[in-house]
Amino acid sequence: MVPSDDTSPVFLVGTGRCGSTIVYSCMAMHQAFSWIPSWLTEAPGYPVLAAGNRLWDLWGMDRFRETRFFPKPVEPNPVLEHWSSTFRREDMAPEVVEDSRATIPPLVSKLQKWHGNRRFLTKMVGRPVKIELLAALFPGARFVHITRALKPTTSSLLLVEFYRGGGFEDWPWGTIPPTYLEFYQARGKPVELAAAITLQLNLLELQRQLSAIGPSSWISLPYADFIADPIEGMRRLGDWAHFTVDETFLKRLLRRKLYAGADEKWQKHFSPAQRRNLDDFEAAFMPSS
Repeated sequence: MVPSDDTSPVFLVGTGRCGSTIVYSCMAMHQAFSWIPSWLTEAPGYPVLAAGNRLWDLWGMDRFRETRFFPKPVEPNPVLEHWSSTFRREDMAPEVVEDSRATIPPLVSKLQKWHGNRRFLTKMVGRPVKIELLAALFPGARFVHITRALKPTTSSLLLVEFYRGGGFEDWPWGTIPPTYLEFYQARGKPVELAAAITLQLNLLELQRQLSAIGPSSWISLPYADFIADPIEGMRRLGDWAHFTVDETFLKRLLRRKLYAGADEKWQKHFSPAQRRNLDDFEAAFMPSS
């Protein structure tokens, strides 16, 4: 029996370009969840803008979901940076915990109030990784680790406008294993290896923090499995995170367009030399993948 009174927040986490956006958007259609809307990133000091999220719960509004000015569920980073002066830090120093406790839970409460749904949902991918902090701020919080194979994730990262490759000289997230940099330099610093190393470093930190909070607090969701069968994937999430996946919700989910085949497109993106670089990187540093 699925408890109907579970109010624990659900956080979707991953390396970046892991497929979290589609899972987030699908879950945001469920009437249990409140979330940060795109409107709020333009004016992060006004949580009242989350009231616009209620449009998602109105009958017939699904057809407008992708229109330009319709509110969309987005990552919280710009909003949390506005409210928390230590948000960009990844450590658990006392001042980080104190600042976050004073700002983040009250903000979430305001968002839930204005949206009108009892549970908070968001995705936090890439860096900083905040799993340990969020677990401390929200006892009982549930984390969904969205996983994706290295090559399609690397391909997806290289296709986004904001990624420029490299940047390891100013890497702000701790020490990079020298073997990674030696491999990267020996291959001529190709952009596909820069992206792969970035993703692998993010994954290692995710795994470390997930291990720290314990196995009962998180679940792994392969992106390829979710795209292949979103209904089964959502039922699995509902059973684990305690939200009811009823027929009304499933009908909404079936009406939305999901783009299958994304994990095969990388094969056209990389040259034979790039494939060899990624194959060798996986063999050297990701033997269990």
